[in-house]
Amino acid sequence: MRKLVAFTTLLFFSVLQVQAQGSIKGKIIDSASKAPLSLATVTVFKAADTALITYRISTPDGEFKVNGLPLNSACRVVISYSGYDVFRRVFTLTGNDLLDMGTITMAPSSGTLDEVLVVAERPPVSIRKDTIEFNAASFKTLPTALVEDMLKKLPGVQVDADGNITANGKKVNRIMVDGKEFFGNDPKMATRNLPANVIDKIQLTEDKEERELNPDKAAGEIGQVINLKLKKAIKKGWFGKAYAGGGTDDRYEAGTILNLFRDTMQASLIGFSNNLNRSGFGVNDIQSLGGFGRSGINMMMMNSTGGININGISFGGMGEGINTSTGGGFNMNHVLKNGFTLNSQYFYGQSRNDIAELNNRQQFLTDTVLDTRTRRDEVLKSYNHRVGFGLKGKIDSLTRLEFKPTLSFADRTSDRLTDFRNTNNYDGLLNASLNKQDLTGKDLNYDHNLLIFKNFRKAGRTLNFTNTVNYGRIDNDQVNDVVNTFYVNGTTTANRVNQLRDRGQKNFTTNLNANYNEPLSKATSLRLGYAATYYKNDDLVATFNQDAAGKYTQPNLSLTNELKRTSWRNTASAGINWKRKAFSATATAYLQFLDINNEFYNSPKVKQKYSYLLPGLSINWKELNFSYNGSVSPPNITDLQPTPDNTNPLFIAQGNPNLQPAVTHSMNLHYFKNVPAKTLFVSAYMYANFRNNAITRSRTISPNGVQVSAPINIDGNQDLYNNFNINKQYKFNKNFQVSFGGGYNINYSRNYLVINSLKSYVKTFDIGPSANGSLNWKDLIEWNFRYNIGFNRTTYESKTFNNLKTNRHNGNTELVVRLPKHFVWETSLNYVKNPLTAPGVQNEIYLWNAALTLVFLKDDKGQLKFAAYDLMNNNVSVYRYTNENSIIDRQINILQRYFMATFTYNIRNFKTAKVGGTQRLFMF
Repeated sequence: MRKLVAFTTLLFFSVLQVQAQGSIKGKIIDSASKAPLSLATVTVFKAADTALITYRISTPDGEFKVNGLPLNSACRVVISYSGYDVFRRVFTLTGNDLLDMGTITMAPSSGTLDEVLVVAERPPVSIRKDTIEFNAASFKTLPTALVEDMLKKLPGVQVDADGNITANGKKVNRIMVDGKEFFGNDPKMATRNLPANVIDKIQLTEDKEERELNPDKAAGEIGQVINLKLKKAIKKGWFGKAYAGGGTDDRYEAGTILNLFRDTMQASLIGFSNNLNRSGFGVNDIQSLGGFGRSGINMMMMNSTGGININGISFGGMGEGINTSTGGGFNMNHVLKNGFTLNSQYFYGQSRNDIAELNNRQQFLTDTVLDTRTRRDEVLKSYNHRVGFGLKGKIDSLTRLEFKPTLSFADRTSDRLTDFRNTNNYDGLLNASLNKQDLTGKDLNYDHNLLIFKNFRKAGRTLNFTNTVNYGRIDNDQVNDVVNTFYVNGTTTANRVNQLRDRGQKNFTTNLNANYNEPLSKATSLRLGYAATYYKNDDLVATFNQDAAGKYTQPNLSLTNELKRTSWRNTASAGINWKRKAFSATATAYLQFLDINNEFYNSPKVKQKYSYLLPGLSINWKELNFSYNGSVSPPNITDLQPTPDNTNPLFIAQGNPNLQPAVTHSMNLHYFKNVPAKTLFVSAYMYANFRNNAITRSRTISPNGVQVSAPINIDGNQDLYNNFNINKQYKFNKNFQVSFGGGYNINYSRNYLVINSLKSYVKTFDIGPSANGSLNWKDLIEWNFRYNIGFNRTTYESKTFNNLKTNRHNGNTELVVRLPKHFVWETSLNYVKNPLTAPGVQNEIYLWNAALTLVFLKDDKGQLKFAAYDLMNNNVSVYRYTNENSIIDRQINILQRYFMATFTYNIRNFKTAKVGGTQRLFMF
C-alpha cells in the first residue's frame, strides 16, 4: 500500500513539473450593447494541426484566463458563443508568459455554430440557452471505451461505482439517443454497452417533464437529461456481449446480452448464471434492455457487492450469504407511426442464498446487561416472473399520455435453523431455544400507472390527471418446530411448540389525483388539487397444531384471527404561487378526510374518522430552497393485527387495533451552487421531521428472558438530518485530470423507549465526515480513493438506561493501469473497522482484489480477465449499530478468496448491413 501511495504521489508531481507556463486572458463583450458575454467557450488549439490543448468558460463578467499553454509554439484561440460570429486569433507565447488580449467584441450572427465552425475547431463545450453541448471528439478515450468512460471525462459530470450519474451536481434522470428514449427513463441504461466512438455530441439539459410535474421544486432538485447524438453514419446496428468464466472453489459465471436497434425499434435478450454474489450484468446492462424504464422501474435495490433487484426480479447477488442466481428474458421497444412508444418485456429470475449469521445483542437496563446471542443457518430460494407493458406519447401538441401496467408473481421457500441463547450478568444463562422453520410462499402483484398531462395555449395553464392501481397477494405457510429450555432459580424446564401458521394478505389500493394551475398575472398563479385514495386490506392468520398422526389439522383459535380494513382518504388543496426574478413562493392549504373501518374475526369492529387541515409552504431564492408541509400516515395493517406472532417463542410480537394515524410536520432546506467556469460544485441539505402519534414498540422482558412487544402511539418523535458536499475538478491539460471532494452527514433522532413500564426519550446523534479524490492520466492510469469515519452516540433522558457509543471506519482505493497496450491491470482495497465488537465477531476487514485483463481480437472485442478475489482471505460482512437500549453486532458469511478466468466478447456492429449474404454474429 505504501508503494502504491508513493507511486501515485511521484506521478502527480512529475506531471505538474512538465506543465507549460504560458497563459492568456481577456474579456468578451457584445459589440452593440457592450454587455459581458457569460459562459462563452474559449478553446486553444495547436496552430499546426488543430490539436486541442485546453479550453475555459468565461465568467459572468465575460472574463477568462487560460493557463497551461506551451511556450514558443504557435497556437490558435477560438472563442464561440451561440448566436454570435466566431473569434479567431493565432499567437505565440515567448518570453512573456502572460498575453492580455484585452476586450474582445463579438457580433451577432444568423448562422449556427456548426455552420460557422469547421469540424476541427468545434469547441469541447458550448452553451446554447438551457443546453450544454459537449463535442465528443474533444474527449479522447481508448478504443475499448464505453459511453460511461466518456461521461467521466466531461467537466461537471460524475459517475459513481454503481453507475449513478450526476451533472453539475444534479441527478441525471434518463439518457436519450438522438432525442428518443431508446434506453428508458433511468440514466443507468446502455452506458456500459454503447461504445464511445459512435457518439458525435452529448447534450445536457434540464428535465422539462419533471419541471412540469413539480413547478415549485427547487432548481437544484430538478434532474438532468442527457441526449447522445450519434454520428451520421450510424443509423442502425446491434451490440451486446457474451462471457463465460470458471475458477477455484467451483466458482463460475456465464451470460449474454444482445441489443438490436433500428431507427424506431429496439429488441433485447438476456441470459445469465453465476455463484459470485453479484448480478449477471451491471445495472446499466440490465436497464439497456430496450429501455427498462418504459414499463416502469418501481423499485430498485443494489448492494455493495454488485447485487441487483429491479421490480422484485433478482438479477443476482441480492440477499445475504452466498448467492447463486440464474435468469433470462426479453424486452422490446417500438416507436409507432403516431409517435407513441410501445414497450413489452418478460423476465425470469431465480436465486438461492446460503446464509450463516452470528448476531449478538446487548441490552442495557439499569445495572443489568441482557445478552442475546443468535446463530442462524438458512437456505432461501426464490423464483420470480415479471410481465410488463408501457405506452407513452403525445395525444396532440399540448397533451401527453403514459400508461404502464405490470404483473409479477413469485414462489419462495426457506429452510431455517436458529439457535438462541439469553444470558445476563447476574444470573448467567436464562434460556436457550432451537427453532426450526420451514416456509413456502407465493406472491402475486399487479400495478399500473396512468398519467395525462395537458398544457393550454395560455402560457402557464396546465392540467394533469394521475391514476395508480396496485393489487398484491401474499400467501405464506410456515411450520415451526421449537424446543425451549428455561433456567430459573436453579431449575430447568422445557417445552415444545410445533405448529403450522398460515398467513394470507390481500392488499388493494387505487388513487386518482388531479392538479390544475391557472396564471392570474405574470407573477401570480393559482394551484388547485384533489386526490382520492381507496384502500382495501385483508390479513388472515390461521394456526394449526399437530394431531396424533403428525398432521397439522387442529385449529388453534387463540392464534387465529382475520382483519379486514377499508379506508378512504380524500384531500382537497388550494395554493397561491408568486414569482419575481430569482424569488418564488408557494403557500398551500390541504383539507384531508380519513375514514377507516377495521373488522376483526373475533374482536369488536373499530371505526375511525379524522379530518385535518394541513399547511404547506415552498420558498425559492436563487440557489436556496425552503419547504414545509404536513402529512398523515395511517398505521400499517401488520401493526393492527392483534393475533400474537409466536414463530419465535422467545420474541413474541403483538398488534394493537387501537392505533391512531401519525401526523408529521416536515421542513427542508436545500442549497445548491454550481460554478461551471471553475468546475466547482457545492451543496448542502437539511431536513427535520416532527411526529405526533408516531408508532413505536413497547417491550416487556420477563425474568426468564422472554420478550413481548406491541406497537403504541407516542408524541414528540423527531428526526433531523444535515449533509454538506463540495467537489472540485482540475484539468491541467487534456491528458491530466484531478478531482477531489469532501463532506459530512449528520443524523439526529429523538424517539421513545418503553421497557417493563420504564420510559425514556432516546436521543441518537451520528456524524460521518468523508473525503474522496481521483486522478486520471490519459486514461492509462486511474486512481480513486474514498474514506469516511462515523461516530454514533445514544443518550437517554432517564438514568435507568446507560448511554451508548459506537465508531466505524470505511475506506477504499482503486488503481487501474492500462499499460502496455492491450493490458489492463486493476487492484482495489476496501477497509472496514468496527471497534469494540462483541467476542467472536470480526472487527477489522481488509478486502484486496486484483485482476489482469488482456484485450485482443479485431477492434479489441475480446477480453480475457484473470481475477483474484479477497487475496488476504479476510472478507466477512459485519455491521455494528445501536437501537433503543441495545448495541447489535451482526456477522454474516460472504464469499472469500477465489481465483477466476473469464472470457468476454463484445458485440458492436454499427455499420450499415450489406444486402444479401450471410450475417455472422461473431467475427474474429
